[in-house]
Amino acid sequence: MSVDSLTSRAALVTGAGGGVGQVLAGRLVASGWTVIVHASTADAAQNAVKRLVKAGAEPLRLETVSGDFAQLGEVARMAGEVAQRYPSLDLLVNAAHTGPAERRALTEDGHERTFQLNYLAPFMLTRLLARPLNRAHGRVVSVSSTLHRGASLSWADPTRTKGYTPLVAYGQAMLAVTMFTRALEELEANDFTAISVDPGSDDPEVVRMHRWATTPADHAADIITQLSSPTLVVRNGAFYDGLLPGATAAIVEDARALARLWHLSERLVELG
Repeated sequence: MSVDSLTSRAALVTGAGGGVGQVLAGRLVASGWTVIVHASTADAAQNAVKRLVKAGAEPLRLETVSGDFAQLGEVARMAGEVAQRYPSLDLLVNAAHTGPAERRALTEDGHERTFQLNYLAPFMLTRLLARPLNRAHGRVVSVSSTLHRGASLSWADPTRTKGYTPLVAYGQAMLAVTMFTRALEELEANDFTAISVDPGSDDPEVVRMHRWATTPADHAADIITQLSSPTLVVRNGAFYDGLLPGATAAIVEDARALARLWHLSERLVELG
């Protein structure tokens, strides 16, 4: 089998240094994808690939990229690197994810950490990879949560300088992810599809807030793998609760709110 045939479908999986993202990378390779394994550092990405190969993944189907989502400059650099290597990108899975933090913390960019890692960085990465995704008529799958349904956005204070709690901050990030996914369909004339999904979680803090038993990473990765398949028709812009479209917060269907979030996000990450 030639290398060209192996690289016929390319996927970037963020947060693939461990957990659901790493399991997902292995599932996609087994399904015939070439996978770009992302982790926050080059060493972490290389180590993830070593573990995947040891578990049976085809080495020729694996590449690496690194970028710390706590630094938006790293996200921009990473996006440029991926776009140069893959002018046509079939799949972007925004699987990099952090659970709610007990204490409010800011990134070097001045944003609340949960909001930047779970939303602003994926927003920026997706926007910067729009051209390769459009060229491939690809798909974007972003990890969200059913917790977004009870959340709200603090338009004037997205860094939550007042009234910070772990649940409030995490819910805001998940709501923003779900709204952005809808906005990609509502506001943009894209040639790629985008969905958000709650695949379950193996993060104990997220599980505690949901009050349900731990969902194994394998199960969550299997759900995302199925939703990533180009043979599966998905509802563009929709939120999926597992494998089925799920209910969303009312604001997700508010076109003016979607546009407002879009413009706020562009300003926060300095995209024009």
